[in-house]
Amino acid sequence: MDRKRIGLWQRFGAWFYDFAMWPLEVLAARRWREALWQGVEGKVLEIAVGTGAGFLAHPPGVEVVGVDASAAMLARAGRRAARLGLEVELVQADLHHLPFPDHGFDFVVGSFVLCSVYRPVAALGELRRVIRPGGELRLLEHVRPRGRRLAKLLSILAPHFAKTTWELFPHGGWELLEERDLDRPGMVRLYRAVPDGIRPTSGGR
Repeated sequence: MDRKRIGLWQRFGAWFYDFAMWPLEVLAARRWREALWQGVEGKVLEIAVGTGAGFLAHPPGVEVVGVDASAAMLARAGRRAARLGLEVELVQADLHHLPFPDHGFDFVVGSFVLCSVYRPVAALGELRRVIRPGGELRLLEHVRPRGRRLAKLLSILAPHFAKTTWELFPHGGWELLEERDLDRPGMVRLYRAVPDGIRPTSGGR
């Protein structure tokens, strides 16, 4: 990634993202990402890879292709992968129009993605296209909490953190296998899904 072609503000934004997210990563997100990646194997598409915060959770032996819309984020991710001694192919791409053939990945994995994409159902449909039959989608998402009072409060003050993400999967062509709370209020959840009508075909999927 040519840093000269990335603007100063874009580079600052990527740096600031890491800086702002560092406390959450240390306190909880690293543990959440470990749960997200547990049992993942084969060829993996990591979506919205950002600056590579999830690299530490990659299981040994996986072949990972990471995509993000931001060149600045990918530049930091590339440097992080180099420091960790990881081979990760990084591709700048729009999640709604991925430059990959059909059925090329065993797993698709992402952290805090659907809350930010502008057409989440269309994005889910594109992910369904690139995963192989019997492959698995793994998403770590912040969603509307289970407690009624907190959910109502967030829906007023911070609706971005009160989305009913689980409702999107069937509309995008996915069958939800698991929805697991990773924090006490149920605001952070792990989702496992497979293409609608196709069940996993191997152990751990």
